[in-house]
Amino acid sequence: MQEQKLTVIDGKTLLSLEVDPPKFIISRFLPAGLHMLAGSPKIGKSWLALWLCQQVSKGEPVWDFETRQCGALYISMEDTLDRLHFRLSRITEDGSEQSYFATNADSLSGALIAQLDAFMRDYPDTGLIVIDTFQRVRENTDKTGYANDYEEINKIKAVADKFKIAVLLVHHLRKMPDSDPFNMVSGSTGIIGAVDSLYVLEKDSRTDSKARLHVTGRDIEDMQLMLEFDRDKTVWRFVSFLTGDKREDALAATLIAFLAGHGNFTGTATELLSGLREYDGSLDLKANTITQRLKEQALTLEESHGIQVAFRRKNNARLISLSAFGDGDGGYSYRGCEGEPSPERDGISE
Repeated sequence: MQEQKLTVIDGKTLLSLEVDPPKFIISRFLPAGLHMLAGSPKIGKSWLALWLCQQVSKGEPVWDFETRQCGALYISMEDTLDRLHFRLSRITEDGSEQSYFATNADSLSGALIAQLDAFMRDYPDTGLIVIDTFQRVRENTDKTGYANDYEEINKIKAVADKFKIAVLLVHHLRKMPDSDPFNMVSGSTGIIGAVDSLYVLEKDSRTDSKARLHVTGRDIEDMQLMLEFDRDKTVWRFVSFLTGDKREDALAATLIAFLAGHGNFTGTATELLSGLREYDGSLDLKANTITQRLKEQALTLEESHGIQVAFRRKNNARLISLSAFGDGDGGYSYRGCEGEPSPERDGISE
């Protein structure tokens, strides 16, 4: 019998790999991957999910977050087309040709995954798929518990990872309260353990117009947002950040001042930090974290400040390029979402 060995990689080689950074559909808020929006019944989850699809399909901001314009599919298993028409007409008078709707789909034990694959082949511009609700596509089986929940979630996660899109599952909370809102998601910990991000919409009482949106994930920072439901427009309005407020991010302000004084920049992360600290000596970042911060904020820097961020590798050095919009040098630009593979430069595939 042939000996089975683990495939391992050392740390130096691992860090030398050129890997794709997280692709964001909504900057700093919704990356590619599998996510879950949970809340009590009739709290307004579906209104929020529908509005997210509308904003993404038109490339319009989601509160304080920039969006990458792309196709959005909303699978509403609990609605008819008549009800969807009514809901969408309450949100907007201008439907998007990049928003797609379906009111039925097969289950996970049936042809759902094949249906999603076929849709992505037909509409490859799609970056967001919402399934409302997750319970309606779950397998009709007596199997319960962690292993079954994890297996079901991973079937859908495989689709998100394959096409590098965001899939958002709308789900319910259990009735028993908990000091940690993420523990209230219905089902076992297999569900919350398998998804990449969790969004829990929570009210103090059903009649309240305001709600807290708790956010946590693998590729995003934890945050809490206070939202208020506009009953006339039937959309959730942003009120304030309860935690995780990045609107006045020190890095963005310092980058603007740095480029205004020095012009375009190309250099290592260490060289960039040295230059930035001439403008803000209190900047609390290290060289090994600034690249990640730039990748996280690339879409916002471009859309809000006209700063284009690019990365390349040359002579075994990792370089960062910053330029005012339109003044770049043709490098690989990371804008929070990769489209085609990066072009080859100097014999190196970026």
